[in-house]
Amino acid sequence: MITNRLSKETSPYLQQHAENPVDWYPWCQEALDKAKFENKPILLSIGYSACHWCHVMAHESFEDNETAEIMNKHFINIKVDREERPDLDKIYQTSQILLNQRSGGWPLTMFLCHDNQAPFFGGTYFPNTAKYNLPSFKDLLIKVSEYYKENYEEVLNHNESIIKALENIHKTNKNNKAIEEDIEKKFINNIEKIFDPVMGGFGSAPKFPQPGVIMHILNFYQDLDKDARKNLNMALYSLTSMQEGGINDQIGGGFFRYSVDDIWMIPHFEKMLYDNACLLECYCKAYEITKDKKFFTTARKIADWILNEMQSDKGGFYSSIDADSDTGEGQYYIWDKNEIKSHLSRDQFKVFSIYFGINKEENFEKKYHLYVSYNKKENFKSKEKNIDYKILEESLNILKVIREKRKKPFVDEKVLTSWNALTIKSLVDFYKISKDESYLLACEKAINFLINNMVFKNGLHATYKDGKSHINAYLDDYAFLINSILNFLSVKWNNNLFDKAVTLSNILIEKFLDKENGGFFFTANDHENLIQKPKPTADEAFPSGNSIAARVLIKLGFLMNNTKYIDAASSTFMFASEQINNAPNAHSSFLDSYSLIKNPFILVIIKSLDKSKDAEIWLDKLIDLNKSYVDYYLITENNTGYANIDDKIVNNKTTAYICTNFSCEQPIYDIEEFISRINIL
Repeated sequence: MITNRLSKETSPYLQQHAENPVDWYPWCQEALDKAKFENKPILLSIGYSACHWCHVMAHESFEDNETAEIMNKHFINIKVDREERPDLDKIYQTSQILLNQRSGGWPLTMFLCHDNQAPFFGGTYFPNTAKYNLPSFKDLLIKVSEYYKENYEEVLNHNESIIKALENIHKTNKNNKAIEEDIEKKFINNIEKIFDPVMGGFGSAPKFPQPGVIMHILNFYQDLDKDARKNLNMALYSLTSMQEGGINDQIGGGFFRYSVDDIWMIPHFEKMLYDNACLLECYCKAYEITKDKKFFTTARKIADWILNEMQSDKGGFYSSIDADSDTGEGQYYIWDKNEIKSHLSRDQFKVFSIYFGINKEENFEKKYHLYVSYNKKENFKSKEKNIDYKILEESLNILKVIREKRKKPFVDEKVLTSWNALTIKSLVDFYKISKDESYLLACEKAINFLINNMVFKNGLHATYKDGKSHINAYLDDYAFLINSILNFLSVKWNNNLFDKAVTLSNILIEKFLDKENGGFFFTANDHENLIQKPKPTADEAFPSGNSIAARVLIKLGFLMNNTKYIDAASSTFMFASEQINNAPNAHSSFLDSYSLIKNPFILVIIKSLDKSKDAEIWLDKLIDLNKSYVDYYLITENNTGYANIDDKIVNNKTTAYICTNFSCEQPIYDIEEFISRINIL
């Protein structure tokens, strides 16, 4: 079997294209130099292994000899895994918006100039034959090649405007004002306009979960007066609708990436680690606020799916599960009515069919994709009044066993530092509401994996596969990992781990902070030169790195009594203020982080040298307090090496210190006094 250069890469996505007749390069200096030497434009294709339309384009075009011949003759072809190189993806997705005045997606197909890698044309998916109001990819290749040769000067002139636009995107406005006082009102006004009161969620099809928006509502509006609490219902109703919808894998747990419709019924069937990490955090928080068991159950199913399906034996978490199986998109997850009937008893099938609408018309390719039909509004409403949930659970377990015998979709076993860190943070959250040590142990195993395989003397690696870590880490990797470590340390202290968090924070400031204008670049100061140095502030499917960097530095600053960290965080808010003021709902995570510095910072330190049962009770009281603005740690080691922690004296029994900003109250030794004091925080 003839393979191309991608066969030597560790990325499963790149390896999927190793047998293409296309003369693919990974992004590398050799390819860039070759383009310059041969005066050929670069065809840049960006995707990821779980992407359905990436597979479609690969099958239609990249596996086609005729198409490959055109590509090889007229272009230098570079294939990029967007999960390994989010820096390139951010740059060229932004370029797609500038070129075409519409958002991008995957696969991303960009045509770049040979001498500066600036884009001059692009799009996303192109079919092999003209359809969907799109040209044939082969015809497009020939036309782009001809235009490039005949109009190169025009292309260069156009490039200049693109490069300038990219440079200006993250420039600091010297007239930046502070974040507006009424920013929360503006946030609510914005999301109310796009909230779906019928089916929950925000916006229309395709409908994404938007965990950042939901999380901010949960964090901010739980503590307001009764009139403001109505806003909380937008989040809770959205979470309820999603967990009942087809976007939630009703049998196996875990959420798919998004819904193709308005009603959460039919998803795009890929499962991403980061989506589930962020949604797990939301469902944990919803349970903390409401104590509603349905949120706990959904959180547990997400957590169990992560541990059972996504965690490697070594501890790291895999990246994604493909949307496709051998028989097509979503086929692993859908059911024939007779198949269900054959495996369930009469009573089981009756309950199951009522609950999941199996007595109605098929909803996906003449089969059933499961969503909760029972008790839905309007056309989803069932006449049945009662469901035996014990029988329902038995049925789900039976069908889960049956489904697991099917050939499973491909799993991308690449381990990404940033996504692993998001997952660890959320699993610790689940431990806090479940008190189940197995989840904390899984977190500890994952952290140790990252520390042992991704952290090196002068920094951090972003990705790991086949025993090899590589690619210098990005802002998200540092910020998310520090955040996950701090969340873990809040319930299980470890001096060495705290040292790692401090070291990583120092590198974050040294290598990523824009010391002149504030905020953090997405890439380090020793990163390769690209046509843009991104400095993103807005949330994507997960929080922005800048928002989490600010958050962890505030926490570290107050914990260590060191203003260096707080100053770096403050500069980030100033840099991002214009973007936050203009689009607060796109900066939900920033609003969460900003609340830590806008209001007095409350830190609670519990010290107990032996992590006694008594100390655990004190910690549980803090967890149950459920105040997003209260940061807390149970410290069980005597000498941490950090003065502000070590000067909190322990009198041979559990001792608590409640601190506001840099001022701490007198130590508390009595649990009743402690409970009384924290209840009024």
